[in-house]
Amino acid sequence: VPFSIPDFRDLERAGAGVFSGVAAATLTVIPRDVGDRIEPVPSEMVNGGYFGALGLRPHLGRLLGPEDDVAPGGHAVAVLSHDYWQTSFGADPAVIGRSIRINAREYEVVGVAPPEYEGMLRGIPPAMYLPVMMINQLQPASHDRLEVRDDHSTFVRARLGPGVSLAQAQTALAAFRTDMVARYPDAWSENTQVDARLLSDIVVNPLLDRFIVLAAGLLSVVVGLVLLIACANLASFLLAQARERQREIAIRLAVGAGRGTLLRQLLTESVVLSLVGGLAGLGLARLLLSVLLGADLPLPLPVRIEATLNPVVLAYALGLSVLAALLFGLVPAVQSTRSDVIGTIRSENTGGGRPRVVSLRNTLVVAQVAASVVLLVSAGLLLRSLQARQTIDPGFGSEPTALLTFNVPEGRSPEQARVMVRRIEEEALQLPGVRAAGVTSNVHLNTLSTQNMGVNVEGFEPPPGQDYFLVDHTRVDAGYFDAAGIPIVRGRSFDAAFDREDAARVAIINQTMAERFWPGQDPIGRSFTADTVRYTIVGVARDAKYRTLGEPPRPFVYTPYSQRYASTLTILARTAADADGTAARLLALVRELDPDAMVLETRTMERHLAIMLLPARLGALIFTAFAALALALALLGVYGVVSYAVARRTREVAIRMSVGADPAGVVRLLMRHGLALVGVGGAIGVLAALLGARVLQGILYGVEPIDPLTFLAVPVLLVAVGAAAAFVPARRAARIDPARVLTVD
Repeated sequence: VPFSIPDFRDLERAGAGVFSGVAAATLTVIPRDVGDRIEPVPSEMVNGGYFGALGLRPHLGRLLGPEDDVAPGGHAVAVLSHDYWQTSFGADPAVIGRSIRINAREYEVVGVAPPEYEGMLRGIPPAMYLPVMMINQLQPASHDRLEVRDDHSTFVRARLGPGVSLAQAQTALAAFRTDMVARYPDAWSENTQVDARLLSDIVVNPLLDRFIVLAAGLLSVVVGLVLLIACANLASFLLAQARERQREIAIRLAVGAGRGTLLRQLLTESVVLSLVGGLAGLGLARLLLSVLLGADLPLPLPVRIEATLNPVVLAYALGLSVLAALLFGLVPAVQSTRSDVIGTIRSENTGGGRPRVVSLRNTLVVAQVAASVVLLVSAGLLLRSLQARQTIDPGFGSEPTALLTFNVPEGRSPEQARVMVRRIEEEALQLPGVRAAGVTSNVHLNTLSTQNMGVNVEGFEPPPGQDYFLVDHTRVDAGYFDAAGIPIVRGRSFDAAFDREDAARVAIINQTMAERFWPGQDPIGRSFTADTVRYTIVGVARDAKYRTLGEPPRPFVYTPYSQRYASTLTILARTAADADGTAARLLALVRELDPDAMVLETRTMERHLAIMLLPARLGALIFTAFAALALALALLGVYGVVSYAVARRTREVAIRMSVGADPAGVVRLLMRHGLALVGVGGAIGVLAALLGARVLQGILYGVEPIDPLTFLAVPVLLVAVGAAAAFVPARRAARIDPARVLTVD
């Protein structure tokens, strides 16, 4: 579990005899001033023992140490990551001692971290490391983050002391947890868990590993199915080739060639074929990786995707190609070298006759079709789920809106901050196209932060084990509801002239909270208590989505910014003009009115909402791409089987047509075999998909795992494209010249 900063300090003291060093880091995004723009820089706020506990040495200069962990606000120094030093400072050794400007303050660069270290959280490498003592300056809040215990955003690593085992560390942590629950019951509940794990057992982060492993496992199954289809195609091709070369092999055996020699030759041909395919696949993978890494994804934090074709990946891919060739080429090669030599040589047409109903090639095609159906159904379910998510009304942001998040400059009083915000808002309303403007301390559907308050309502008992109802909350001004597109359905909005800091506390609640605590009644004028403060309800706002798009309705409280100060705010500007252009003008406006304001981010509402749909879109895209590839491979197999059957039955077709057979009838006759394979494979695939669809239940929204539309559409699609794959070679056979085929040389 992540710690608060004072919790970490307690752990550091309690674990003095167990850990030889403890490293703590709080991940944040620092807005660095770079000329006329803001560069969001992912950074870690770390304790003085951070680098020492991890056993790291500087690449240049020095790393942060205990001397940088003494006085709050008194250590304006920074250590650059090796990668950021190279990309943003041109690997200039003279960077040591140089100043960089952050939040209207100069920070001295004292060192460069070693290149092999990429931060506390894998996948999110920090560009800078700064002393945790500067957290109140870099992340201003209404509370002291060095002292508050309910801010659980600090991740901890510890080095075991000499002779200390993992079991001993876990015992010490259990005792520490018991002590913290007793001392700080408001911040540490009985459900709070603290555990120690070896770093080698962690993929990214213990909080995320379960989901990452699940996603990786699911993707591995998908890749495995596509690989099996491709290998089945390879085996089918080699079986057809072996059949065609039976006469050649028989003659070579008859003149003294050894079976072992021929077997090695055939396997060598299979390996060469697989290696060519493997190399082509690597080239395609490199192209797709460049597209993926270059994509502008709407992520809440800069993320580094470790997806490079390193030597291990290359060796794995090429090794897999060779293994596939050996496994799927062995049976055709053995089959070729075990033929009846005399009978094969005497035969005029080794490939004649009707295709057998049950054969290895037919079995392989059926397996390909079945696997492709499973992937098609999975892709269909995810696409239907994405469609359902896209139709969700978040309850706000339906019109083009620009967002700008900033921190009030250090040292400003709440009243000075409110004057500054009011001036920015007034000027924002004068920007071209802007129809409404307002501020909030936390935008709805913020994936990085959730604000809440403990609420007590007279006549209602809190849940067992709790002293209050935990309700999501944000602070807004009067213009927010119009800017966000959230109507007040009852009562009034906030008014800074009446809802002053020295006036009685007021609040606006949403419809769900009104129905939860005052069903069938008018909540206007009713009250609730939060942190011993009584709030009178003056309005009811329409429900919206606050944490996720798929969440059920939840209670929500808005309090006026004029009464509850917040140092981090987001300005919303609803506009009739281009939202991106409005965001840029909003940034220029804030910089002009208050150059010391620390702008954290500018974005559009469209991009903000897109973050919530990103996982569903990526999942649907990946499954659809793999399903399309699997379908193409399976139909290639159908095409190959029908083409091979046509080639073997050329004389039969010629005879039928010479005695007056209808070409359309010949086409239907030849297609029947391919469609039968599609039908059998499709039936098996649908059955397998019915059994396995429940695996996706946890990630689907608005659609059942057994979705009738998906399970109906996939077989229809399969039959249609299967018929097309079988029709092409069958139609070609129906156009042959019987006289030419039946002419005896």
